[in-house]
Amino acid sequence: MQKQKIICFIVAAAMTVGMGMTAYAADTKIDRVKLTFSYGEAPKSGEDIGDISVHAEGNEYYVESAEYTNSEDQDTWTVGDVPEVKIELYAKSGYRFSYTSKSHFSLSGCNAEFKKAKIYDNGDYIEVYAELKRIGGKLEGASNVTWEDTTAVWDEIEGAKSYDVKLLRDEKTVTTVSTTGTSYNFAGYINKEGDYTFRVRAIANYNNKTGEWSNDSDSLYIDEDEIGNYGGSGRWIQDGTGWWYSYDIGGYPSSCWKQINGIWYHFNSSGYMQTGWLKLDGVWYYLNGSGAMLTGWQAINGKWYYLGTDGAMYADTWTPDGRYVDGSGAWVQ
Repeated sequence: MQKQKIICFIVAAAMTVGMGMTAYAADTKIDRVKLTFSYGEAPKSGEDIGDISVHAEGNEYYVESAEYTNSEDQDTWTVGDVPEVKIELYAKSGYRFSYTSKSHFSLSGCNAEFKKAKIYDNGDYIEVYAELKRIGGKLEGASNVTWEDTTAVWDEIEGAKSYDVKLLRDEKTVTTVSTTGTSYNFAGYINKEGDYTFRVRAIANYNNKTGEWSNDSDSLYIDEDEIGNYGGSGRWIQDGTGWWYSYDIGGYPSSCWKQINGIWYHFNSSGYMQTGWLKLDGVWYYLNGSGAMLTGWQAINGKWYYLGTDGAMYADTWTPDGRYVDGSGAWVQ
């Protein structure tokens, strides 16, 4: 009798599994997913990340939701961003998703391109990821442009690889410099009385396009009595510690860069000219034995390094002439 109960239990279990498999097998496989994308206005650099609409073109499934995944890490679009959209789809009764390869998906509108898909719950649910056209245009102008003594300071712009900084005196251009940082000390250029202002624009990392100029900073007024503290003519003096530069009307440059007779030098907090490798705000520079800032390719201690037009050493990147330098800045041959 016990043996008969066991046999009946096995038969019943087998029938249950078989019925489940039959029901699952009866569902029709969704061979192709067709989706149409639309938005009110194409994403633009500097604008808030908005909404995206996706419509299902088939009758076997429906769109539960669609959203940009970029908003998980940022609030606004930046030049070079690739908008990514996550679409949640559910199969209708009698159907199931069975394919995740690109050939089974057809996307239209907004330059949408299939990226990947993943199936859940035995085909009842699928997540589809798509990419839209890369964000182009220009980077916005820098904000919070302020003076800290003779140093121009501004907020970092996302997507920028470097900045152009224009110095003006009495609304006339004095010079325009390039830097990879978010500050620049103009002490070497402040050599005449007047109102000094500056403005900043970013260079996009994605397409190398120049961005919009920022508004002008507040004015930094330097009178004739203060010029000697910042710039003007002078002469080199050497003492037991090293070389320093004495302005004709008193004072000397310190904790700053100064251009003298067309050559850039850096002076420490005590006013002495520096030589060799110099690290400022996380950026490396190289000053030769005479203190002159070097640019371009330089052979230093048996290795080649590339120093930009602003003297900053390139590292872990490609140089303008197509050579790769490692994290230490050395050319990888």
